Amino acid sequence: MDETSVPTTLPDDDASETTSGGDGKSSDFIEAFQWRADDNMVALRFRSGVVRGFSGDALHAIHAKDFAMVEVYPWRRSVFFKTTRGDGFSSRFGSRFNSSPLRDRPVVYLDQNQWSTLSKSVHAPWRVQSDDELKAAWRLIGLASSGRVVLPLSAAHLGETGSFGNDEGRYELAVAILSCSGGWQMRDPLQVRAAEFRQVLARSSGKPAALVPDVFTLEPYAALDPATREGSSPRKDHAELPAEWTYAYTASLSSMVYASMMLDQQATPRGDMTGWVQRVQEFSTWLSGETNRTKQQRRRAAEVFMFSDATREIARASFDAGLSLSEMSAWTQSTWHLPELGAPAISLFRATMIDKLLGSGRWEGNDLTDLFYLCTAAGYADHVVGERRTIGLLEQSVRRLHAPVKLHRTLASVVDALSSEQ
Repeated sequence: MDETSVPTTLPDDDASETTSGGDGKSSDFIEAFQWRADDNMVALRFRSGVVRGFSGDALHAIHAKDFAMVEVYPWRRSVFFKTTRGDGFSSRFGSRFNSSPLRDRPVVYLDQNQWSTLSKSVHAPWRVQSDDELKAAWRLIGLASSGRVVLPLSAAHLGETGSFGNDEGRYELAVAILSCSGGWQMRDPLQVRAAEFRQVLARSSGKPAALVPDVFTLEPYAALDPATREGSSPRKDHAELPAEWTYAYTASLSSMVYASMMLDQQATPRGDMTGWVQRVQEFSTWLSGETNRTKQQRRRAAEVFMFSDATREIARASFDAGLSLSEMSAWTQSTWHLPELGAPAISLFRATMIDKLLGSGRWEGNDLTDLFYLCTAAGYADHVVGERRTIGLLEQSVRRLHAPVKLHRTLASVVDALSSEQ
């Protein structure tokens, strides 16, 4: 087939399968590209029925071992996966010009325990704690499947699911997350914090301030930190594909990386948080023993501790934003002690961490992950659902900072809230 019949551009917004190009020869346009495990080939399938194949190693076979088939529909902006066990799910992607087409749909961020409830509602409904939660789980799955709400996955979900030791349970949980998230991700919290710091620091000195990138997005690899993203993304474009199709190809690889991280039969070991827990526990214990200090003095001490944790982030953001040392110092002295920094994720995380430090409770390894991701989500999502203890702690910060997010301890609560908003 003559390569001039391949469309040179994709529409900026979602298009139906019947979209045709300027020459009107819709039957000559690429309908999909597909990889199948049985022949290890990547094939371009044209609407005329013609199929043109090339070597399957271009698809990064290391990420394809859990799939029987991967089929990408660029005109629909979707990729369909069929696992080697016969389960199928689809993932959406945006365009180069609009990678986050939310269209005013509510974003609901689920903590890992809530994703587990969704998985159980499909695979083991008798294990769901109540009929109300079971019905709410089914309702939420329906809302996500129909595109009426967005349930983003995050790197925390990728890591916690991948480290799950129960092979069957991990597979079921992974399929539930991949099916319901549909390609939507929460951007890596470290990148959100970096962007927020750059913005508030630039504004403090009257310099141009770039916007914080979309936190909930279909952008390829957005959930991963840059180091992981660099190791997972393709290092070069493939000459066999039209250049204008590279974004769709990259998006499909991104979805495949996420799926393989969770579906891999070998559990991924979790990072060791012992050093962090020990340091925070020691400070919290010391702070609770300072009974001669007022509560306000103990809070200021906790603020200083939190500043020490963020020193590198602030210094890097100041450099990137073009601030001098004196300008950075001026911002620190005039702003860090304020309840609201003009940075939703940073403000909520700092406030919630300080409340927990003042509470002199016991710290555990998953506390940092829970607070880091839930506070970032709470800064930008419409609803956040998590376990009772963490949501109770976060509620104090949300009230104090007047954050617009709605917090929930159960799926039934968030489904009721969504129903009242419609």
